[in-house]
Formats: sequence, structure tokens, C-alpha cells
Amino acid sequence: MEFPSDKNEKNRISLPLWGQIKWKKDRVIIEGIDYGNLDLEYCESCGEEYFPEETMIIIEKKTKRKGFMGHPKKGRKSRSSVLLMIPKDIADKLKLKPDEKVTLFTEGKNKLIIST
Repeated sequence: MEFPSDKNEKNRISLPLWGQIKWKKDRVIIEGIDYGNLDLEYCESCGEEYFPEETMIIIEKKTKRKGFMGHPKKGRKSRSSVLLMIPKDIADKLKLKPDEKVTLFTEGKNKLIIST
């Protein structure tokens, strides 16, 4: 399935069970941070909104610039693994306790996702 390359196209993408995916420009506020008016994809049927890659890049850059994201860390070697220390503010937000198991996922080439 391909999305319209021009966001102004009037083409709609039909998802067989869910509805139509359309583009819109809307104000994005996440956890009290106002990112301004950005492009979004949304489902006409359920109202769910999705951030296209270009919008995610803008959000990540603004978040890093404001100092709310991006704790630079240096990995340390331990046998065949790499150890990373998780800053206290992030651990607190995730309600992560010492010795608690987490699941790690990679997204793309440069992103690590931690799920508790």
C-alpha cells in the first residue's frame, strides 16, 4: 500500500476493515510540549492519528533541542554484551526498578526501544 506522495492529493487510501486514511495538518502537543502545526495521517473511521516519518523527525529534533530527549550515553563492554546506564529520570518515568526484566526492540538502524 502506498500513501500519496503529495499530501495535497485528494486520493484516499482505503483500509478494508478500518476506513479511510487521510492527511491533515493539526496542532501537535505531546506531554505538554507544543510542536506546532504538523502533517498527520488519520483514520476517518476511528480517528486514530499517525505521524509520518517527516513529522517524527521534526518532533525528535525539537524535543532534543529543548533538552527533553537524548541523554548521550557511552556503552561499556562486558564480555560479548554492551552495557548502558539508564538515567534516573528515565527509569522513574518508566517505573523501572533494579533487577526488573525489560524487553528491548530495535527500530531502524539507530533506535532502541525499551518496554517494561
